[in-house]
Amino acid sequence: MKTVPPVEVSRMALVVLVAAGVVAAVVSAGDLSHFGAGFAAGAGSALVLSRIRRVPDGPAEENEDRAP
Repeated sequence: MKTVPPVEVSRMALVVLVAAGVVAAVVSAGDLSHFGAGFAAGAGSALVLSRIRRVPDGPAEENEDRAP
């Protein structure tokens, strides 16, 4: 089997998916409510993991145009 490269999703899209899942869980009842809650939890965990795995920025470089 071929390996599939990971898909990049913006954090804003993940926030929207979490919000949509929460709204679906609160507004609906029964199985749809459970699905919405699970959907929000899954998108939220992807958001948290993307935040954790982000490469930290290096130290801010000072103005390089200045002469010593």
